[in-house]
Amino acid sequence: MPPASQLLQGFPAPATQREALLQAVLNQDQLPSPPVIALQIVNVASQPDCEPAEVVALLHQDPALCAQLLKAVNSCLYGLRQPVTSIQRAVTILGLNTVRSLTLALSLPALRSRQALGPHMQEFWIDSVTGAILARELAIRLRRTNPDDDFVSGLLRDLGELLLWQAFPERWDEHVTRHGLRLIADPCAAERDSFGIDHADISAELLQRWKIPPEIVEPIRHHHQPERLAGSVPSWHARAELLAFAAQLAQLDKVVQDPALLDGLLATAQNRYNLPQPELVTFLQQIVPKVDEFAQLVNQDIGQCPDYAAILAAGSAELVNLAMTKNQDPLSNEVNLATTIRLSGIRSPARPASAQPIQAAQSASETELPRFQKEFLNHFPRSGCLLGEYALRRQIGSGAMGLVFQAFEARLQRDVAVKLLAPQLAAVSMARRRFVREARLAAAIQHENVVAIYAIGEADGIPYLAMEYVRGGCLESQIEQCGPFPLTALMTTGRQIAAGLAAAHAKNIIHRDIKPGNVLIEAETGRVKLTDFGLARVSDDGKHSTEGLLAGTPLYMAPSVIHGQPADQLSDLFSLGGVLYAMATGRPPFPGQTLAAVLRAVCESEPIPPRQLRPDLPSWLEDLILSLLHKDPARRFSSARRVVAVFEQQSRS
Repeated sequence: MPPASQLLQGFPAPATQREALLQAVLNQDQLPSPPVIALQIVNVASQPDCEPAEVVALLHQDPALCAQLLKAVNSCLYGLRQPVTSIQRAVTILGLNTVRSLTLALSLPALRSRQALGPHMQEFWIDSVTGAILARELAIRLRRTNPDDDFVSGLLRDLGELLLWQAFPERWDEHVTRHGLRLIADPCAAERDSFGIDHADISAELLQRWKIPPEIVEPIRHHHQPERLAGSVPSWHARAELLAFAAQLAQLDKVVQDPALLDGLLATAQNRYNLPQPELVTFLQQIVPKVDEFAQLVNQDIGQCPDYAAILAAGSAELVNLAMTKNQDPLSNEVNLATTIRLSGIRSPARPASAQPIQAAQSASETELPRFQKEFLNHFPRSGCLLGEYALRRQIGSGAMGLVFQAFEARLQRDVAVKLLAPQLAAVSMARRRFVREARLAAAIQHENVVAIYAIGEADGIPYLAMEYVRGGCLESQIEQCGPFPLTALMTTGRQIAAGLAAAHAKNIIHRDIKPGNVLIEAETGRVKLTDFGLARVSDDGKHSTEGLLAGTPLYMAPSVIHGQPADQLSDLFSLGGVLYAMATGRPPFPGQTLAAVLRAVCESEPIPPRQLRPDLPSWLEDLILSLLHKDPARRFSSARRVVAVFEQQSRS
């Protein structure tokens, strides 16, 4: 193996050898990407009824494309105030047309050559995606706050290895042969011996240049030596440890060849993640089908794709379109979604305006779908399944109590959303009763600003409810993407939230979890729909209350609820004030870095007056918001109906 100095021939000499090596490795045109995945993304994104979730699921199988999309969305073109780490949010901001064009731009050279992935590339992709899946599943098991960020970190953690291999392909085989199992036990040290730099450092520097935030970058930089983060931010240290463990699990076939490595992995599994060997085996068995499906996809020859010729023929045109849109005025460009929304006050669609509901023509094949089984909640069949009279097509959400699917009801020719109770809760009688109670409570509210409940049922021991399918996004996403609402949109949206809440209170129903994530906005009409009454209770039904239980979201929770008092209409109104504050300012009224800090701020601190953060806000609206957020419930508005009246009066003046 030649020394590092020989690897640098032809490159300028910066201040340090590390900088020179980074320049050599990072100065490459593009990251390679499996062509078959790119083909599927382009195919799916070209369909008129494409759901962004379908494209996101495919992108999650390609570290290189995910990294490039995050680079694009975090560039100065979009002017976002905070960096984006979610692939789903990146797809929403960029739009499906731009994602399709970027995918073609990154993959067209490989598509033209019809090059299959070499053995190293196949192994890299399978290890990366497997590690990402394992990181997310472990994060869910540990109830970490953001499993999607753990997934993205796992997906991107080894991009540096790909870049090292791409920069020095002739030396890579010698490196692998020379170090053997050391590549599992201490890969960074082995790479520094061979190349003078390691893949974790390269990954972190690449992502840092692409404006990925430090809570992703630093755990990746130290994921093979997480102890280096022991004295830093605790969440960074925990993520680095999680990535290290997931990386070893992804290469378990090699770990088992070294008894010391295997003993260390099993000890970590039991001591840090409460996974003794039998439970670890069960956990891994649940992951295997997902990995197998991806491995088969990566190994597929692109020449077998029936749409290969058509997609390749359209590739050049797509690249021309992409080049043209880059030169357009951002205000007229479809991809600059955040700016367009901010200026117009229009709510963003969750998918292109041309997208249509699931067509009735599909109902002819419904009888061929498998009947629902509770195992499908862990491994949902790609074809969908039948649940009573509903054809479940795709998962569109998840919550504290279960999963939500988009479905088609053939009898009434309409799309519906079907929510199923999680299997682990279905076995608990209290949870089953609470789930049914949620449906009955919500079904009692008949109002245009509340998601309608159509039916309640049970299949294979799992209770479910069918409800109105809302095409659009949630208020939380709008605030995160666009910041403060324009005044007209704020008044219209705020009035509708208050109207839906007033309809619930008229039925003696307390929502208990009013927050931006539980406010849906129809893409075409802008109509607001309150959803998720999973924490609601009839105000005089004392038998369901539990002292000391915090039910709700701390950022928008009333002080009285934090202190253990029963939730009531006035606590819902406090939460409404928090939502209006976030719409007006782009931030929650009581931010904090930890749960304890948030709870203390809600109970003890006064929010910054909204007009200090946004001077153009009318004084009457600031007074309304601060009244709703008053610590003393008696000083708040007495009812949601009164809040509606204020909005209506101001809209007429």
